[in-house]
Amino acid sequence: MGRLKNRRALVTGASSGIGAAAAHLLAREGADVALLARNEKGLREVARRVEGEGRRSVRVRADITDREALERAVDRAAASLGAAERDDDHAAGGGLDVVIVAAAAGAFGRFEEIPPDDFDRCVAVSFGGAVNTIRAVLPHLERSHGRLVVIGSAVDTIPLSLLSPYVAAKAALDALLHSLGAELRAADSNVSVSVVRPGAVDSPFWRHLTHPAGLKPPEIPPLTAYSPESVAAAAVDLAVAPRPSITVGGTTIALQVASLVARPLVERAFALVSRLGRSTAQPEPSPRALWEPSGDGTVHGGLGGRPSALAAAQRLLSRR
Repeated sequence: MGRLKNRRALVTGASSGIGAAAAHLLAREGADVALLARNEKGLREVARRVEGEGRRSVRVRADITDREALERAVDRAAASLGAAERDDDHAAGGGLDVVIVAAAAGAFGRFEEIPPDDFDRCVAVSFGGAVNTIRAVLPHLERSHGRLVVIGSAVDTIPLSLLSPYVAAKAALDALLHSLGAELRAADSNVSVSVVRPGAVDSPFWRHLTHPAGLKPPEIPPLTAYSPESVAAAAVDLAVAPRPSITVGGTTIALQVASLVARPLVERAFALVSRLGRSTAQPEPSPRALWEPSGDGTVHGGLGGRPSALAAAQRLLSRR
């Protein structure tokens, strides 16, 4: 039945990318999964994969920036999953044992050309939406001694350009999780808080980026993009055996170290990448994923993302 036999999980951003991959892996590990996103089409497709693993799925639609609607959706999900059969001594009344926060959105362009409304919306989704989700699920996780896993990003330490609202949101989220973890320890809480920090991921995120002039950002070289399944696998491992964080990808770690020891050099390199990326962006109708549902169940972004050998090795070591 897997390492999460009969656990009750909820995944945000479940209609595409990392969230969709995580929902499928949770089901393979034996969990029943509540899928939360805006797009009903994507939720139906991911629910089909969950049920194909012999597990129960619950679909709940909500915009994570709408706090009241999100809280109602989380409560519906917890009630629908119910008090599943358990094989441990933890309380069974919480309705949720695992929550993976994966929803995010991005705006592409130089800081001064991104419309303020798009900038604010990106932060509201990628940071504010995560805050709303954590606030809504914590009571359920407290009752079940549950596990909270948040998909962060390595951009909180790497000077990535042309994605300033997304970078700001992920940096704020990382700081929040440090503070929240300390508060929960001080309160002797049994809820674990973990964060996954991936680098570039081959997900639909890139083609959903909004640009004010309708430009499509250039594709990321395949050698620098990791598969959504690698990130999802790290998240599921943290749900099974919690620890504070895991960074996905040797390239990602190398960039983080370089940013610490040679920041000016890394900033110059990214400045060059920024100029190249901005000059090679192609005209294309700008998606409205910041403002409209976009997930259709697709996991990959078509960039040829590769598995992370380092993350796989870390998972093997952690299971010993």
